[in-house]
Amino acid sequence: MDDHQDNLVVVTGAAGGMGAAIARALARQGRPLVLGDLHEGPLASLAAELSGEVPVTIVWGDVTASDYAKRLAAKLGARKIAAFVHAAGVSPSMANGRRILEINFTATKALVETILPKMAPESAAVLIASNSGQIFANHFIDRSVRKLLKGRLSLLAKLMLRSPKTAYPLSKRAVQLYAQAMAPAFGRAGARIVSISPGIIDTEMGRKEQGAGPEMDKMISVTPLNRAGRAEDIASVVSFLVSPAACYITGTDILVDGGTIGGIFKLMTK
Repeated sequence: MDDHQDNLVVVTGAAGGMGAAIARALARQGRPLVLGDLHEGPLASLAAELSGEVPVTIVWGDVTASDYAKRLAAKLGARKIAAFVHAAGVSPSMANGRRILEINFTATKALVETILPKMAPESAAVLIASNSGQIFANHFIDRSVRKLLKGRLSLLAKLMLRSPKTAYPLSKRAVQLYAQAMAPAFGRAGARIVSISPGIIDTEMGRKEQGAGPEMDKMISVTPLNRAGRAEDIASVVSFLVSPAACYITGTDILVDGGTIGGIFKLMTK
């Protein structure tokens, strides 16, 4: 990436806890930024904070709106993208099942396919998923998700969408398998695509979920590192994945959860 100093970094969900940490980390690399989020106010505040370091453009609005991906692409003009980080998303307590899928996966797919022609050689796209996608993964769910990637809803997917608590991991598993499926197309453009699956992260959204029930505290209690993650923990991994040091990593999911999944599986096998 150091050879492409004029290329842009695009971060969606930039006003959220993880998104803002990622934007700050990438701003420190001296990259011009295009930042997206739902509300203009918080996005403008972040842009004002970072504009002393790098040029910043904002594109606010609902990522599920039919024109959002096109508006984002229009802001780029003829410039190419060095790094695309898609952190926009909602958690189980924020929407119903159908809406969770629409925001977390359907909008992700639309954005990625819109920005793909804008990706520079040696660039990278990073999609924020969740360790819940890996926790729920099995043969039957993955078969349903692969149908979902083709625009078809299986009976199992329809059942999972009835509850936000099952729709959320379904949507995040879709992001994980979508990154895998899109790797060949990105490779033909000389680019890479990966997903990151955070565990419980100490952000406003994470704290809201933690307050919604005991499940989050139980997950932290079996996490080997014995704490929730910090937004900066995710930002540092993103910084690595969009750097030349990660030039041979694509089409995979990177688990960043302090060992939570390992702790859960150990508990299950006792």
